[in-house]
Amino acid sequence: MSLEDWRRIDIDQYDADAQYVADELPEGNSTATVSDMQALSTKLRGLIQRMDIGEAFKTSIEFAPYGAGEDVCDAFLRGVFEIFTNVKMNDIPNIVTSLDLDVLDVVVKYIYTLMGKEFALKQSGLLLVWLDRIVDKVGEGPIIRYLSDPYKL
Repeated sequence: MSLEDWRRIDIDQYDADAQYVADELPEGNSTATVSDMQALSTKLRGLIQRMDIGEAFKTSIEFAPYGAGEDVCDAFLRGVFEIFTNVKMNDIPNIVTSLDLDVLDVVVKYIYTLMGKEFALKQSGLLLVWLDRIVDKVGEGPIIRYLSDPYKL
């Protein structure tokens, strides 16, 4: 098997009409560096230790590196992945209930993005539990909004 999975090739990168202009990106951290994302991960770990998961998600949304390089996005997603993995299964429904719809939309975006990352593959069952709890609370709307959102991490 080749090193590159042909199903993960982004064919839209070759279509000029499918590209977006940097000015159209949502407010984000496009000039962020890997060290900025490591500092953010440290801040997220502090929020996780205090079990302030809702605030950790909101902080990650505030500093999302839309339009940044892949290494920056990977560093960011590793920090977000820690939020998902450090929550006990019994606490997931309560956390999902405490989050509003806008935050849940972005959490679904994180879940789907993490499912495509190699470092998160062993915990994909946990990500599916999060997704299931979100769908139980608000329906399939966040999934549809993720699929139609042109701004990916």
